[in-house]
Amino acid sequence: MPPKRKQQKANGFMMFMIEMRPKLESDGHKFPNGLMDVHPICTPLWNNLTTEEKAIYNQRAKGGPMVKEEKMDSLGVPLAWKEREEQKKIIEKTQVFQKIEDLVSYFHSQGTLENHYFHLAHFNIAVATDEGEYPPCELAIVKFSLLDGITSTIHEFVDPGQLRLGYAYEAGLHSEKTHKIPANGFKLFNKNYVTITNNIKKILRQSDGGFAPLFFVDEDMTKAAYILDWLIEKSCQLDRSYDSCNPFKIYSLNKLFYELRRYADLKDPRLKFTSTTQVAEYFGNGIFQFSPNMACQWHEDEDNVTFCSLTRVRNYAYTISDMCCEHYGLTLLPNRHIPASIADEYRYEIMPKTEKVNHPQTSDTKQDDRDKPTDVVPRMPKSFSKVVMQTVGPRVAANFSSKSQDPNGVIPGAGRGILGSMYAPTLEPQFPGPPLESVTPTPAGRGRGRGFLLTSD
Repeated sequence: MPPKRKQQKANGFMMFMIEMRPKLESDGHKFPNGLMDVHPICTPLWNNLTTEEKAIYNQRAKGGPMVKEEKMDSLGVPLAWKEREEQKKIIEKTQVFQKIEDLVSYFHSQGTLENHYFHLAHFNIAVATDEGEYPPCELAIVKFSLLDGITSTIHEFVDPGQLRLGYAYEAGLHSEKTHKIPANGFKLFNKNYVTITNNIKKILRQSDGGFAPLFFVDEDMTKAAYILDWLIEKSCQLDRSYDSCNPFKIYSLNKLFYELRRYADLKDPRLKFTSTTQVAEYFGNGIFQFSPNMACQWHEDEDNVTFCSLTRVRNYAYTISDMCCEHYGLTLLPNRHIPASIADEYRYEIMPKTEKVNHPQTSDTKQDDRDKPTDVVPRMPKSFSKVVMQTVGPRVAANFSSKSQDPNGVIPGAGRGILGSMYAPTLEPQFPGPPLESVTPTPAGRGRGRGFLLTSD
Protein backbone atom coordinates (compact mmCIF):
# COMPACT_ATOMS: atom_id res chain seq x y z
CA MET A 1 0.00 0.00 0.00
CA PRO A 2 1.26 3.51 -0.74
CA PRO A 3 2.21 5.53 2.31
CA LYS A 4 -0.47 7.78 3.71
CA ARG A 5 -0.17 11.45 2.86
CA LYS A 6 1.23 13.40 5.75
CA GLN A 7 -1.07 15.89 7.36
CA GLN A 8 0.19 19.08 8.89
CA LYS A 9 -1.68 20.60 11.78
CA ALA A 10 -2.85 24.09 10.98
CA ASN A 11 -1.79 27.06 13.09
CA GLY A 12 -2.65 30.76 12.97
CA PHE A 13 0.24 31.64 10.66
CA MET A 14 -0.71 28.87 8.22
CA MET A 15 -4.30 30.10 8.11
CA PHE A 16 -2.94 33.57 7.39
CA MET A 17 -0.78 32.26 4.52
CA ILE A 18 -3.70 30.34 3.03
CA GLU A 19 -5.82 33.49 3.08
CA MET A 20 -3.09 35.73 1.63
CA ARG A 21 -1.97 33.39 -1.15
CA PRO A 22 -4.72 34.19 -3.74
CA LYS A 23 -4.29 37.91 -3.08
CA LEU A 24 -0.55 37.68 -3.67
CA GLU A 25 -1.08 35.63 -6.84
CA SER A 26 -3.45 38.27 -8.21
CA ASP A 27 -0.62 40.79 -7.72
CA GLY A 28 1.68 38.73 -9.92
CA HIS A 29 3.48 36.53 -7.39
CA LYS A 30 4.07 32.89 -8.27
CA PHE A 31 4.45 30.03 -5.79
CA PRO A 32 5.69 26.92 -7.58
CA ASN A 33 6.40 25.17 -4.26
CA GLY A 34 3.12 26.05 -2.64
CA LEU A 35 3.07 27.45 0.89
CA MET A 36 6.82 27.01 1.14
CA ASP A 37 7.20 29.99 -1.21
CA VAL A 38 4.44 31.95 0.48
CA HIS A 39 6.24 31.74 3.84
CA PRO A 40 9.00 34.37 3.29
CA ILE A 41 6.52 36.91 1.90
CA CYS A 42 3.91 36.46 4.61
CA THR A 43 6.36 36.42 7.53
CA PRO A 44 6.87 40.22 7.72
CA LEU A 45 3.15 40.75 7.11
CA TRP A 46 2.32 38.41 9.98
CA ASN A 47 4.75 40.16 12.27
CA ASN A 48 3.04 43.49 11.58
CA LEU A 49 -0.32 42.18 12.76
CA THR A 50 -1.57 43.14 16.18
CA THR A 51 -2.09 40.55 18.91
CA GLU A 52 -5.84 40.76 18.43
CA GLU A 53 -5.53 40.17 14.68
CA LYS A 54 -3.26 37.16 15.21
CA ALA A 55 -5.70 35.78 17.75
CA ILE A 56 -8.39 35.62 15.08
CA TYR A 57 -6.26 33.36 12.87
CA ASN A 58 -5.19 31.26 15.87
CA GLN A 59 -8.81 30.69 16.77
CA ARG A 60 -9.58 29.62 13.21
CA ALA A 61 -6.73 27.12 13.36
CA LYS A 62 -8.01 25.56 16.58
CA GLY A 63 -11.52 25.09 15.26
CA GLY A 64 -10.55 24.20 11.70
CA PRO A 65 -9.79 20.80 10.19
CA MET A 66 -6.39 19.34 9.48
CA VAL A 67 -4.84 20.87 6.37
CA LYS A 68 -3.71 18.47 3.66
CA GLU A 69 -0.85 19.21 1.34
CA GLU A 70 -2.27 20.51 -1.94
CA LYS A 71 -1.71 18.76 -5.24
CA MET A 72 -0.05 21.09 -7.74
CA ASP A 73 0.46 21.09 -11.49
CA SER A 74 3.86 21.64 -13.10
CA LEU A 75 3.51 25.42 -12.65
CA GLY A 76 2.64 25.19 -8.97
CA VAL A 77 -1.07 25.95 -9.42
CA PRO A 78 -3.36 23.93 -7.12
CA LEU A 79 -5.32 21.40 -9.16
CA ALA A 80 -8.42 21.89 -7.04
CA TRP A 81 -8.32 25.64 -7.71
CA LYS A 82 -7.95 25.07 -11.46
CA GLU A 83 -10.92 22.72 -11.46
CA ARG A 84 -13.06 25.27 -9.61
CA GLU A 85 -12.07 28.01 -12.06
CA GLU A 86 -12.91 25.86 -15.07
CA GLN A 87 -16.27 24.97 -13.59
CA LYS A 88 -16.90 28.64 -12.89
CA LYS A 89 -16.16 29.55 -16.52
CA ILE A 90 -18.55 26.89 -17.80
CA ILE A 91 -21.33 28.19 -15.56
CA GLU A 92 -20.70 31.80 -16.61
CA LYS A 93 -20.72 30.86 -20.31
CA THR A 94 -23.98 28.95 -19.89
CA GLN A 95 -25.57 31.95 -18.17
CA VAL A 96 -24.45 34.34 -20.93
CA PHE A 97 -25.78 31.99 -23.62
CA GLN A 98 -29.11 31.81 -21.82
CA LYS A 99 -29.33 35.62 -21.70
CA ILE A 100 -28.83 35.81 -25.47
CA GLU A 101 -31.44 33.11 -26.08
CA ASP A 102 -33.93 35.04 -23.91
CA LEU A 103 -33.04 38.33 -25.63
CA VAL A 104 -33.54 37.05 -29.17
CA SER A 105 -36.67 35.12 -28.17
CA TYR A 106 -38.21 38.26 -26.64
CA PHE A 107 -37.60 40.49 -29.67
CA HIS A 108 -38.86 37.72 -31.96
CA SER A 109 -42.08 37.44 -29.96
CA GLN A 110 -42.53 41.22 -30.18
CA GLY A 111 -41.94 41.23 -33.94
CA THR A 112 -38.98 43.62 -33.59
CA LEU A 113 -36.02 41.28 -34.02
CA GLU A 114 -35.20 42.59 -37.51
CA ASN A 115 -35.28 46.19 -36.25
CA HIS A 116 -33.25 45.70 -33.08
CA TYR A 117 -29.71 47.11 -33.04
CA PHE A 118 -26.77 45.02 -31.88
CA HIS A 119 -23.26 46.37 -31.25
CA LEU A 120 -20.42 44.25 -32.64
CA ALA A 121 -16.91 45.01 -31.38
CA HIS A 122 -13.26 44.07 -31.79
CA PHE A 123 -10.10 45.12 -29.90
CA ASN A 124 -6.51 44.79 -31.07
CA ILE A 125 -3.94 44.47 -28.28
CA ALA A 126 -0.33 45.57 -27.96
CA VAL A 127 0.72 42.38 -26.14
CA ALA A 128 -0.64 39.59 -23.95
CA THR A 129 1.31 39.13 -20.71
CA ASP A 130 1.63 36.11 -18.45
CA GLU A 131 -0.04 38.19 -15.75
CA GLY A 132 -3.28 38.30 -17.74
CA GLU A 133 -2.90 41.83 -19.10
CA TYR A 134 -4.10 42.88 -22.57
CA PRO A 135 -3.32 46.59 -23.13
CA PRO A 136 -5.30 47.73 -26.22
CA CYS A 137 -3.98 49.59 -29.25
CA GLU A 138 -7.07 49.69 -31.51
CA LEU A 139 -10.83 49.33 -31.17
CA ALA A 140 -13.82 49.33 -33.50
CA ILE A 141 -17.57 49.07 -32.85
CA VAL A 142 -20.46 48.97 -35.33
CA LYS A 143 -24.16 49.45 -34.68
CA PHE A 144 -26.00 46.85 -36.74
CA SER A 145 -29.49 45.49 -37.38
CA LEU A 146 -30.82 42.95 -39.84
CA LEU A 147 -33.12 45.56 -41.42
CA ASP A 148 -30.74 48.53 -41.73
CA GLY A 149 -27.32 46.86 -41.63
CA ILE A 150 -24.45 48.99 -40.28
CA THR A 151 -25.70 52.45 -39.31
CA SER A 152 -22.94 53.78 -37.00
CA THR A 153 -19.23 53.09 -36.56
CA ILE A 154 -16.51 54.19 -34.15
CA HIS A 155 -12.81 53.49 -34.58
CA GLU A 156 -9.87 54.52 -32.40
CA PHE A 157 -6.16 53.87 -32.04
CA VAL A 158 -5.72 53.59 -28.26
CA ASP A 159 -2.41 54.37 -26.58
CA PRO A 160 -1.55 51.23 -24.59
CA GLY A 161 0.63 53.26 -22.20
CA GLN A 162 3.72 51.90 -20.51
CA LEU A 163 3.97 48.17 -21.04
CA ARG A 164 4.98 45.81 -18.26
CA LEU A 165 8.74 45.52 -17.95
CA GLY A 166 10.20 42.78 -20.13
CA TYR A 167 7.45 42.68 -22.77
CA ALA A 168 8.73 45.23 -25.29
CA TYR A 169 10.25 42.54 -27.50
CA GLU A 170 7.12 40.36 -27.42
CA ALA A 171 5.00 43.42 -28.25
CA GLY A 172 7.17 44.07 -31.30
CA LEU A 173 6.82 40.48 -32.50
CA HIS A 174 3.04 40.53 -31.99
CA SER A 175 2.75 43.80 -33.91
CA GLU A 176 4.84 42.54 -36.82
CA LYS A 177 2.82 39.32 -37.13
CA THR A 178 -0.60 40.95 -36.87
CA HIS A 179 -1.81 44.56 -36.97
CA LYS A 180 1.58 46.32 -37.53
CA ILE A 181 0.70 49.03 -34.99
CA PRO A 182 3.85 50.01 -33.04
CA ALA A 183 3.45 49.86 -29.26
CA ASN A 184 5.28 53.17 -28.73
CA GLY A 185 5.54 56.45 -30.61
CA PHE A 186 2.57 55.86 -32.93
CA LYS A 187 1.37 59.29 -34.08
CA LEU A 188 -2.30 58.25 -34.36
CA PHE A 189 -2.58 57.03 -30.74
CA ASN A 190 -5.31 58.68 -28.68
CA LYS A 191 -4.32 59.21 -25.03
CA ASN A 192 -7.59 60.80 -24.02
CA TYR A 193 -9.13 57.72 -22.40
CA VAL A 194 -12.06 59.75 -21.05
CA THR A 195 -13.13 60.70 -24.59
CA ILE A 196 -12.66 57.13 -25.85
CA THR A 197 -14.73 55.67 -23.02
CA ASN A 198 -17.44 58.31 -23.42
CA ASN A 199 -17.67 57.60 -27.16
CA ILE A 200 -18.26 53.93 -26.39
CA LYS A 201 -20.94 54.86 -23.87
CA LYS A 202 -22.55 57.19 -26.41
CA ILE A 203 -23.00 54.53 -29.09
CA LEU A 204 -24.28 52.02 -26.51
CA ARG A 205 -26.66 54.32 -24.64
CA GLN A 206 -30.32 53.28 -24.76
CA SER A 207 -33.46 55.37 -24.53
CA ASP A 208 -33.98 54.26 -20.91
CA GLY A 209 -30.52 55.52 -19.90
CA GLY A 210 -28.90 52.08 -19.76
CA PHE A 211 -26.23 50.65 -22.04
CA ALA A 212 -26.60 47.96 -24.70
CA PRO A 213 -24.22 44.97 -24.47
CA LEU A 214 -21.15 44.60 -26.67
CA PHE A 215 -20.85 41.41 -28.71
CA PHE A 216 -17.41 39.82 -29.15
CA VAL A 217 -16.41 36.53 -30.74
CA ASP A 218 -15.83 33.88 -28.10
CA GLU A 219 -12.04 33.86 -28.44
CA ASP A 220 -11.89 37.58 -27.57
CA MET A 221 -14.16 37.58 -24.52
CA THR A 222 -11.38 37.45 -21.91
CA LYS A 223 -9.32 40.27 -23.36
CA ALA A 224 -12.48 42.34 -23.97
CA ALA A 225 -13.43 42.17 -20.28
CA TYR A 226 -9.91 43.25 -19.29
CA ILE A 227 -9.80 46.16 -21.78
CA LEU A 228 -13.16 47.61 -20.74
CA ASP A 229 -12.03 47.58 -17.10
CA TRP A 230 -8.71 49.07 -18.23
CA LEU A 231 -10.44 51.97 -20.02
CA ILE A 232 -12.50 52.80 -16.93
CA GLU A 233 -9.37 52.72 -14.76
CA LYS A 234 -7.42 54.93 -17.16
CA SER A 235 -10.32 57.38 -17.35
CA CYS A 236 -10.43 57.63 -13.57
CA GLN A 237 -6.68 58.36 -13.50
CA LEU A 238 -7.17 61.26 -15.92
CA ASP A 239 -10.32 62.55 -14.25
CA ARG A 240 -10.62 61.88 -10.53
CA SER A 241 -14.35 62.64 -10.68
CA TYR A 242 -14.98 60.04 -13.41
CA ASP A 243 -17.46 57.29 -12.51
CA SER A 244 -15.42 54.23 -11.55
CA CYS A 245 -18.36 51.85 -12.10
CA ASN A 246 -17.98 49.73 -15.24
CA PRO A 247 -21.37 49.78 -17.05
CA PHE A 248 -20.31 47.56 -19.97
CA LYS A 249 -21.66 44.06 -20.55
CA ILE A 250 -20.05 41.63 -22.99
CA TYR A 251 -21.96 38.87 -24.77
CA SER A 252 -21.05 36.12 -27.22
CA LEU A 253 -21.28 37.17 -30.88
CA ASN A 254 -21.06 33.51 -31.90
CA LYS A 255 -24.20 32.72 -29.95
CA LEU A 256 -26.00 35.78 -31.33
CA PHE A 257 -25.26 34.71 -34.93
CA TYR A 258 -26.44 31.20 -34.06
CA GLU A 259 -29.77 32.47 -32.71
CA LEU A 260 -30.40 35.03 -35.48
CA ARG A 261 -30.00 32.33 -38.10
CA ARG A 262 -32.20 29.87 -36.19
CA TYR A 263 -35.03 32.35 -35.56
CA ALA A 264 -35.39 33.14 -39.26
CA ASP A 265 -37.57 30.03 -39.37
CA LEU A 266 -37.76 27.86 -36.28
CA LYS A 267 -39.53 25.15 -38.28
CA ASP A 268 -36.71 24.79 -40.79
CA PRO A 269 -33.94 22.63 -39.29
CA ARG A 270 -31.61 23.50 -42.19
CA LEU A 271 -31.19 27.03 -40.82
CA LYS A 272 -29.84 25.82 -37.50
CA PHE A 273 -26.06 25.68 -37.17
CA THR A 274 -24.70 22.50 -35.67
CA SER A 275 -22.94 24.49 -32.93
CA THR A 276 -21.34 27.84 -32.17
CA THR A 277 -18.08 26.28 -33.35
CA GLN A 278 -19.45 26.23 -36.88
CA VAL A 279 -20.32 29.90 -36.48
CA ALA A 280 -16.69 30.63 -35.65
CA GLU A 281 -15.68 29.02 -38.96
CA TYR A 282 -17.87 31.44 -40.90
CA PHE A 283 -16.32 34.43 -39.12
CA GLY A 284 -12.84 32.99 -39.50
CA ASN A 285 -13.13 32.62 -43.27
CA GLY A 286 -13.27 36.41 -43.62
CA ILE A 287 -14.86 36.17 -47.07
CA PHE A 288 -15.40 39.96 -47.24
CA GLN A 289 -12.18 41.18 -45.64
CA PHE A 290 -10.39 41.94 -48.92
CA SER A 291 -13.24 44.05 -50.30
CA PRO A 292 -12.58 47.80 -50.73
CA ASN A 293 -13.44 50.22 -47.91
CA MET A 294 -13.29 47.59 -45.18
CA ALA A 295 -10.27 48.79 -43.18
CA CYS A 296 -9.25 52.16 -41.75
CA GLN A 297 -7.12 54.44 -43.92
CA TRP A 298 -3.90 53.69 -42.03
CA HIS A 299 -4.21 49.92 -42.51
CA GLU A 300 -5.14 50.51 -46.16
CA ASP A 301 -1.93 52.48 -46.62
CA GLU A 302 0.04 49.75 -44.85
CA ASP A 303 -1.57 47.09 -47.08
CA ASN A 304 -2.58 45.16 -43.97
CA VAL A 305 -6.37 45.23 -44.01
CA THR A 306 -7.05 41.77 -42.59
CA PHE A 307 -5.92 42.57 -39.03
CA CYS A 308 -7.63 45.97 -38.80
CA SER A 309 -10.31 46.07 -36.10
CA LEU A 310 -12.63 47.92 -38.48
CA THR A 311 -12.27 45.14 -41.04
CA ARG A 312 -13.11 42.56 -38.39
CA VAL A 313 -16.36 44.16 -37.21
CA ARG A 314 -17.55 44.94 -40.73
CA ASN A 315 -16.83 41.36 -41.74
CA TYR A 316 -18.90 40.15 -38.76
CA ALA A 317 -21.88 42.28 -39.85
CA TYR A 318 -21.61 41.37 -43.54
CA THR A 319 -21.31 37.66 -42.75
CA ILE A 320 -24.44 37.72 -40.59
CA SER A 321 -26.31 39.66 -43.29
CA ASP A 322 -25.25 37.26 -46.04
CA MET A 323 -26.41 34.24 -44.06
CA CYS A 324 -29.57 35.63 -42.43
CA CYS A 325 -31.25 38.51 -44.28
CA GLU A 326 -32.48 36.35 -47.16
CA HIS A 327 -34.45 34.16 -44.75
CA TYR A 328 -36.07 37.21 -43.12
CA GLY A 329 -37.12 38.54 -46.55
CA LEU A 330 -34.83 41.58 -46.24
CA THR A 331 -32.99 43.33 -49.05
CA LEU A 332 -29.22 43.75 -48.75
CA LEU A 333 -28.02 47.36 -48.92
CA PRO A 334 -24.53 48.24 -50.26
CA ASN A 335 -21.99 49.22 -47.59
CA ARG A 336 -24.54 48.34 -44.93
CA HIS A 337 -25.21 44.64 -45.41
CA ILE A 338 -22.60 43.93 -48.06
CA PRO A 339 -19.56 45.68 -49.59
CA ALA A 340 -20.61 48.00 -52.40
CA SER A 341 -17.98 46.46 -54.67
CA ILE A 342 -19.85 43.15 -54.63
CA ALA A 343 -23.04 44.92 -55.73
CA ASP A 344 -21.35 45.87 -59.05
CA GLU A 345 -23.81 48.52 -60.16
CA TYR A 346 -23.13 47.76 -63.84
CA ARG A 347 -24.58 44.27 -63.53
CA TYR A 348 -27.05 44.51 -60.65
CA GLU A 349 -30.08 46.60 -59.87
CA ILE A 350 -30.23 47.49 -56.16
CA MET A 351 -33.77 47.11 -54.91
CA PRO A 352 -35.21 49.58 -52.37
CA LYS A 353 -35.00 48.65 -48.71
CA THR A 354 -37.88 46.51 -47.49
CA GLU A 355 -39.86 47.96 -44.61
CA LYS A 356 -41.23 45.38 -42.20
CA VAL A 357 -45.00 45.75 -41.80
CA ASN A 358 -47.05 43.66 -39.40
CA HIS A 359 -50.48 42.95 -40.88
CA PRO A 360 -53.10 41.68 -38.42
CA GLN A 361 -54.71 38.42 -39.47
CA THR A 362 -58.47 38.03 -39.34
CA SER A 363 -60.25 34.80 -38.68
CA ASP A 364 -61.81 34.75 -42.18
CA THR A 365 -58.46 35.10 -43.98
CA LYS A 366 -57.78 32.20 -46.31
CA GLN A 367 -54.85 29.96 -45.54
CA ASP A 368 -53.41 30.54 -49.04
CA ASP A 369 -53.43 34.31 -48.50
CA ARG A 370 -51.69 34.01 -45.15
CA ASP A 371 -48.88 31.98 -46.70
CA LYS A 372 -48.08 34.67 -49.28
CA PRO A 373 -45.47 37.22 -48.11
CA THR A 374 -47.15 40.63 -48.11
CA ASP A 375 -44.11 42.62 -47.00
CA VAL A 376 -41.42 41.36 -49.38
CA VAL A 377 -40.46 43.20 -52.56
CA PRO A 378 -40.64 40.81 -55.54
CA ARG A 379 -37.20 39.94 -56.86
CA MET A 380 -37.78 39.09 -60.51
CA PRO A 381 -35.18 40.34 -62.99
CA LYS A 382 -36.24 42.95 -65.58
CA SER A 383 -34.71 40.84 -68.33
CA PHE A 384 -32.58 37.73 -68.45
CA SER A 385 -28.82 38.12 -68.65
CA LYS A 386 -26.47 35.93 -70.62
CA VAL A 387 -25.60 34.02 -67.45
CA VAL A 388 -29.24 33.07 -66.85
CA MET A 389 -29.83 32.25 -70.52
CA GLN A 390 -26.81 29.96 -70.55
CA THR A 391 -27.89 28.29 -67.31
CA VAL A 392 -31.56 27.48 -67.96
CA GLY A 393 -31.81 27.96 -71.73
CA PRO A 394 -33.98 30.42 -73.69
CA ARG A 395 -37.00 28.08 -73.85
CA VAL A 396 -37.21 27.58 -70.08
CA ALA A 397 -36.37 31.22 -69.33
CA ALA A 398 -39.28 32.37 -71.43
CA ASN A 399 -41.66 30.43 -69.16
CA PHE A 400 -40.79 32.62 -66.16
CA SER A 401 -42.89 35.72 -65.68
CA SER A 402 -44.23 37.93 -62.91
CA LYS A 403 -46.93 35.29 -62.38
CA SER A 404 -44.41 32.68 -61.39
CA GLN A 405 -45.57 30.16 -58.85
CA ASP A 406 -42.52 30.91 -56.73
CA PRO A 407 -43.78 33.20 -53.91
CA ASN A 408 -40.72 35.39 -54.08
CA GLY A 409 -40.48 35.43 -57.86
CA VAL A 410 -36.95 34.07 -57.78
CA ILE A 411 -35.44 31.76 -60.34
CA PRO A 412 -35.20 28.28 -58.77
CA GLY A 413 -31.64 27.25 -58.20
CA ALA A 414 -30.29 30.80 -57.69
CA GLY A 415 -27.62 31.04 -55.04
CA ARG A 416 -27.97 31.87 -51.39
CA GLY A 417 -25.00 34.19 -51.06
CA ILE A 418 -21.26 33.68 -51.04
CA LEU A 419 -21.06 31.94 -47.69
CA GLY A 420 -24.19 29.91 -48.27
CA SER A 421 -22.76 28.48 -51.45
CA MET A 422 -19.61 27.45 -49.59
CA TYR A 423 -21.33 25.34 -46.95
CA ALA A 424 -24.91 24.51 -47.93
CA PRO A 425 -25.45 21.99 -50.73
CA THR A 426 -27.55 23.45 -53.55
CA LEU A 427 -30.18 21.45 -55.36
CA GLU A 428 -30.21 21.46 -59.13
CA PRO A 429 -33.43 22.97 -60.55
CA GLN A 430 -35.71 20.48 -62.26
CA PHE A 431 -36.90 21.71 -65.66
CA PRO A 432 -39.19 19.99 -68.18
CA GLY A 433 -37.77 18.67 -71.43
CA PRO A 434 -34.54 16.91 -72.32
CA PRO A 435 -31.46 17.52 -70.15
CA LEU A 436 -29.12 20.31 -71.12
CA GLU A 437 -25.81 19.31 -72.65
CA SER A 438 -23.74 21.83 -70.70
CA VAL A 439 -24.75 23.97 -67.77
CA THR A 440 -22.68 26.93 -66.64
CA PRO A 441 -23.04 27.37 -62.85
CA THR A 442 -24.32 30.68 -61.58
CA PRO A 443 -21.44 32.79 -60.19
CA ALA A 444 -21.25 33.03 -56.38
CA GLY A 445 -23.44 35.79 -55.02
CA ARG A 446 -25.51 36.17 -58.18
CA GLY A 447 -29.01 35.70 -56.93
CA ARG A 448 -31.48 36.00 -54.13
CA GLY A 449 -29.01 35.54 -51.32
CA ARG A 450 -27.46 38.95 -51.97
CA GLY A 451 -30.65 40.95 -52.47
CA PHE A 452 -29.49 42.14 -55.91
CA LEU A 453 -31.04 41.37 -59.28
CA LEU A 454 -29.29 40.59 -62.53
CA THR A 455 -30.05 43.05 -65.34
CA SER A 456 -29.38 42.71 -69.00
CA ASP A 457 -25.74 42.99 -70.00
